[in-house]
Amino acid sequence: MTASTTSALKLLLRGVAWLLFAVACFAFLVGGRAISEFTKTNRILAEMEGIGLAVVTGALGFLAKTVGKNLDEGEDSSGQ
Repeated sequence: MTASTTSALKLLLRGVAWLLFAVACFAFLVGGRAISEFTKTNRILAEMEGIGLAVVTGALGFLAKTVGKNLDEGEDSSGQ
């Protein structure tokens, strides 16, 4: 890939990572309450689903951040 494509992809992945971290934070804080209200499920089950959603989106955010960082390191090693 060219340097501009790699740079754009790196910025995109960092942005996606921050977005996923924000979703994970929101899901952890109010996800259970929202799931319980909208789907009329048991509150404890909804809280577990909210925490599960937070873990999954946090893990995807971490994956996006790691891939973006690896693109940066791969560019540095191939450029020398």
